[in-house]
Amino acid sequence: MKSYYFLFLFLLFGSCDVISNAPNYGGTSSSNNEVQEFRTLMEKDQINKTRVNAEVLTYLLNDSDPAEKNTAAVIENRSNCNIIVRMVGKSNNQIYNLPIAANSKNQFVIQKGSYTLRSNICAAKYYSQKNILDPLSLKLSKN
Repeated sequence: MKSYYFLFLFLLFGSCDVISNAPNYGGTSSSNNEVQEFRTLMEKDQINKTRVNAEVLTYLLNDSDPAEKNTAAVIENRSNCNIIVRMVGKSNNQIYNLPIAANSKNQFVIQKGSYTLRSNICAAKYYSQKNILDPLSLKLSKN
């Protein structure tokens, strides 16, 4: 199992610097406000990214500790559109707006709990409810 995580992490961090400086804001469902929000979120996301990556690695490599209040979320966007995954906590009142560039992945530290997740993936809508107690790995695509 640890070798699987090592391979996953190698692939994860091998693609961390792939996000271009001029991301593609294509897609038919993106409004001008969402395009601007994506840009702003990506700028904020880059602050302390090395520290966040280290924390995500810690959560992925170690066994889940029930006493720990946070965990990792790794989200892969397999579409040609930039997306924002919106997570709203049911019981912990946490709200996350997580930017993921087209054809790439991004990782985050989130609080454990029950969440409603939603996103616009090009012209498709994504909606899900998840109870996140362990690291989350999510792959989203247009199809």
